[in-house]
Amino acid sequence: MWVCVSNDFELRNVLVKILNSAPNPTKENFNNFETEQLQNRLRNTLEDKRFLLVLDDVWNEDRTRWDELKEIIDIGVEGCKILVTTRSHLTATMMCTKSSNSYLLERLSDEDSFSLFVKTAFKEGKEERYPQLLEIGKEIVNKCGGLPLAVKTLASSLFSVVDKTKWESMRDNKIWNLPQKEKDILPALEISYNQLPSHLKPCFVCFSLFSEGSEFSSFYLAKLWEALGFLPQPNENETMDDVAIQFLHELWSRSFLTDFTELSHGYSFKLHDLVHDLAMYAAKGEFQTI
Repeated sequence: MWVCVSNDFELRNVLVKILNSAPNPTKENFNNFETEQLQNRLRNTLEDKRFLLVLDDVWNEDRTRWDELKEIIDIGVEGCKILVTTRSHLTATMMCTKSSNSYLLERLSDEDSFSLFVKTAFKEGKEERYPQLLEIGKEIVNKCGGLPLAVKTLASSLFSVVDKTKWESMRDNKIWNLPQKEKDILPALEISYNQLPSHLKPCFVCFSLFSEGSEFSSFYLAKLWEALGFLPQPNENETMDDVAIQFLHELWSRSFLTDFTELSHGYSFKLHDLVHDLAMYAAKGEFQTI
């Protein structure tokens, strides 16, 4: 079971997310259940079963809330595991038990960062034709501080771009000089956002309207973008859905979208939580959710 927790560690909401992530053959809707009903249903679901539960991107630093949840899910058989990911050292310390360990994920080495950059920015085997771009690329990679998402997003925006001035513009961008927290990824992502074509920027900002960890469908996004007037008139033999899917492919090719999956009626996809942070940042003054 994989649950994107983010800032919402309210017990009832977390229980709903866990149950929605567990096998649910009858497609039961848990949104209207009371907290006690959810607790009982989850206990029944997990009882006598070995499970792996991933609580992704946790920010909760309240031990009481964690103890409440742990008491409910601590009923499986031997071998059950709970894996927590967090960007908060305090959260990691608080959620650790005597029998568990915390692992601090190190940043990529300079060598691995540059390898990822080259694979993403060039077609395979083509990088040797552009030694000058490779040298500029090394300088860009150094500014990413070993953060793979930053490396991949910037490299994606330079894919098939052989204009030296555009590479230098990214390297010399003033955003790098802004005060930032340790390992802050926003400057790198903001540069990629600023390099988006003008028709994609308002479409991307729309993702700020949804909660972190949401799964999107191309059908719904097409209707939203059309209603907001963000889609141009389609060409002959095209529909608005076709235009929206073209826009989504462009965002995906720039590494703004993940888990991009083709369905019978379109596509489904997600946003990395840091990319969602970027959408929230870019949406200031444009959208507000209450």
